[in-house]
Amino acid sequence: MNASELYRRLSEPFPSADVEWRVTKVHQRSGLAVPYITSRAIQTRLDHVVGPFCWRTRYIPWHQYIPKPSRGENPEADRTPVASQLCGLSIYDEEKREWIEKIDGAENTDFESIKGGISDSFKRAAVLWGIGRYLYLFDAKWATLDERKRIANPAELTRYYADKLQKLGLCTAQNSNNAPNCYLVNGLTPAPMDSYPNAVWVDLTTPDGHILKAFSYGTNPGLAGGISLKTASIVQRNSANGSYYELTDYQAA
Repeated sequence: MNASELYRRLSEPFPSADVEWRVTKVHQRSGLAVPYITSRAIQTRLDHVVGPFCWRTRYIPWHQYIPKPSRGENPEADRTPVASQLCGLSIYDEEKREWIEKIDGAENTDFESIKGGISDSFKRAAVLWGIGRYLYLFDAKWATLDERKRIANPAELTRYYADKLQKLGLCTAQNSNNAPNCYLVNGLTPAPMDSYPNAVWVDLTTPDGHILKAFSYGTNPGLAGGISLKTASIVQRNSANGSYYELTDYQAA
């Protein structure tokens, strides 16, 4: 697997079942929620893409700091230092026959401080590999809270997640076979590459009527002008020449 293919597979959007929401601000019965990917989902992604024996982590003590006193707190009172750690996430490069490591860190958290800090540093290191980085494009979402300040209607945030993916061109759409709910392939423009002679640019009409051009490596058969796709995974990529869309997977209607 070359570097481009590795990054493409690592950076795929996650299904909503792997996305959880953290409430960062509370106002009466509403909370400002932000999405994040669980450590377990990241581990599964790494297992599926590079294999369970081709990635590893290590944790390094980082720094400590004394938190500032909150409002009303005695500024002279002793406060417990907050520790932190760096996580090095390495993936084995078969071509170079060496481990490639990327490192990021996080402070310990308020809840399950050491475990939370380790988990956060792992997630940050995973972002350096492209895993879950698309979530930085999401705005925080106000959601209804229950009496315990927990999210009262998770389905509301699931819908928001799906809608936001569509607007960003990152969604994995799963629609019925009815033509109005399908992607229509208007035409193909060959764009052969050294390792991908069947690569093409695909002109699409999305289910909501927008025109979209997406790149395909041509590794999946059955793509042709005039057909409809009942499912399509479309991901936004960045390159030296700017951003573009890639059709990473599909199923003909």
